[in-house]
Amino acid sequence: MIGLLQLFGFSVASLLSGIVDYAYWILFGAILANIVINLLPGYPSSTFFQAVYDGVRAVSDPILMPIRSRIPPVQLGGFSLDLSPIIAIIGLSIARSLLNNVVIANFIGPVTG
Repeated sequence: MIGLLQLFGFSVASLLSGIVDYAYWILFGAILANIVINLLPGYPSSTFFQAVYDGVRAVSDPILMPIRSRIPPVQLGGFSLDLSPIIAIIGLSIARSLLNNVVIANFIGPVTG
């Protein structure tokens, strides 16, 4: 498979880097959509918005729920601030940088060409 990709001019390292970048942006968008959905009052009333709501929650909850269970919301006067999206975005950025700059560039790139 790797030989076939290289035969057509594809670099395995650049393909893996692209996959990491796409996954980062999908998760980043899901976390931002989760923030916006949580700011809206009430539960989605139409079936379309319910499907969007369920899809966003299905992608973002596996990332946010472990953080929420360990770090409680910060109480600021009459409201609370959930820090889990901020921590998740910072963690995703660090993971993306480590995967692209360390693993793919230094280990996979020289081996696969």
